[in-house]
Amino acid sequence: MVGEWRKSDGRNIFQMIDDAGGVGIWVRRTTWDASIARIVGMSEPSGPPPYYGSPKVVMDVYSLDGVPHDELAHLSTPGTYKTWRQVEAPSWIAHAILRELDDPAIENALSLLVNKRAGSSESRIDLDVPYARKNQAKALGARWDSVKKTWWLPTEGTRTAQEKARELGFLS
Repeated sequence: MVGEWRKSDGRNIFQMIDDAGGVGIWVRRTTWDASIARIVGMSEPSGPPPYYGSPKVVMDVYSLDGVPHDELAHLSTPGTYKTWRQVEAPSWIAHAILRELDDPAIENALSLLVNKRAGSSESRIDLDVPYARKNQAKALGARWDSVKKTWWLPTEGTRTAQEKARELGFLS
């Protein structure tokens, strides 16, 4: 049946990877008509299922007939079961040269995504924000780093926010 692959089994990307015992699975986005992707990397999970702390995921994207479209692309919205479907590996992989899952470029791509998400330590100021005051931190424009479990502000262009953070006792 045409479009049968679009039916949801209720799992998100993280659950698909976990159920498969790791990366290397093939997926399609429900909005894709002519593409397929192989999940080649996932950053370290930092939380429990079903979202696992929202680790970053990278994929190699191909046309349905095996022409590479994008390498080490960031997979968006991996936590939603509505967007992605696990599919069978395409028949053309028997004749294709696929990326090895231990390729160092995968780890490099994931590191860039994780560091972009958290902000590099040189370009940010970590704040000391009690949970009860998190909304005040948000109002300043502070961002939450789920890996380091801390609120932070970028160092550039936020002098007023930094001064306000100091006034609120979030900075010493």
